[in-house]
Amino acid sequence: MLDITDVEEDEIPQVAAALIEPVVIIGSGHAGYQLVSALRAKSADLSITVFTADDGALYSKPALSNALALGKDGDSLVRESVLSWEQRLNIRVYPHTKVIHIDRENKKLQTTIGNYPYGRLVLATGATPVVIPIDGDSTATISVNDLVDYRRFRQQLSDKQHVTILGDGLIGCEFANDLAAYGIKVTVVGLGKWAMERLIPEPLGHALQNALSELGVEWKLQNSIRSIQSANGHYQLTLQDGQSVETDLVLSAVGLRPNIVLARAAGLETARGICTGLDHRSSDPAIFALGDCAEVNGQWAPYINPITQALPALVNNLLGQSTDADLKSTPVLVKTPILPLSVLPAMGIGEWRVEQHDGEFAAGFYNEQGRLTGFALLGRQLQHHRTEWLEKLDSCSSTV
Repeated sequence: MLDITDVEEDEIPQVAAALIEPVVIIGSGHAGYQLVSALRAKSADLSITVFTADDGALYSKPALSNALALGKDGDSLVRESVLSWEQRLNIRVYPHTKVIHIDRENKKLQTTIGNYPYGRLVLATGATPVVIPIDGDSTATISVNDLVDYRRFRQQLSDKQHVTILGDGLIGCEFANDLAAYGIKVTVVGLGKWAMERLIPEPLGHALQNALSELGVEWKLQNSIRSIQSANGHYQLTLQDGQSVETDLVLSAVGLRPNIVLARAAGLETARGICTGLDHRSSDPAIFALGDCAEVNGQWAPYINPITQALPALVNNLLGQSTDADLKSTPVLVKTPILPLSVLPAMGIGEWRVEQHDGEFAAGFYNEQGRLTGFALLGRQLQHHRTEWLEKLDSCSSTV
């Protein structure tokens, strides 16, 4: 196997006096790219290398679930090519390169193009869609988790009239809104009693369902797909309750699973994600984790805001200044333009208290001690009240 440390050693920028070890990042998604930008802003000379299994192009992953109605294809979602941001930030990026193993003892990566050393390593490997076993034609389902997936999805969507979405959660509802607004008939199959049952209370879930139904979305809830059979260019779905659905495409949106295979094989501590403290350092002091692959202080939060909040502390830690991240609760903005929704996911045991305001809904989640720990705001006007609800949350926290 080629050892790229031999042939390209002269291309690795050397940090003055070697006081700061070279940083290697695995993953070029939002977490990886934002970290690169933040690191370069703090240090002009730091050696930064990125390994990514895809082409390394920059794009907004959250935009994948509302790109259809906006008229954006795979190419128009690209913000910058890998060569452009590599040159702009003076870093080294290896696209289409997989990291096979982390040799912690020798601080070296085994990749598909050779071995590479690291001083400090950041795992920004993200998460992959959960795959549910379904009888019949297992190739019928498609997931959209990155730009490659989206391009394939757009290609398969051509001339299609009906899409069945497996999953009634956040991503499933976002895609249902986007596809229906694009003019495609949609059927949502999900285990919940109402839309987004795991995140919002019943009155909000039913209101969101009704709004999406007005766009033409059909709901098959408390249900799942038992089998898929190909039939004359279409698919015949059999649901668990015996119902049949004929569709042109099946989009799976049942959830994500953190990519921890590489970390686990290297002997790092993992649970649902790669376990870190608020410094985002793993059980190996030279290895850090950021984004959807990380479980920080026992919490897994696969959203954009936790990444943004973690960056200042992680940059300091990589530059040798021990710092804990200041992670504050922030609502998730769900892309359902037919009826806008923002959710601060509730934690632990408690109850929802729902208020209705002119057809819109505000709900607070209160724990057993009566403390506000989460909320959901459904409706266009109520989105202007997120700050007030966050202040309520902070007020409850300060009295504990």
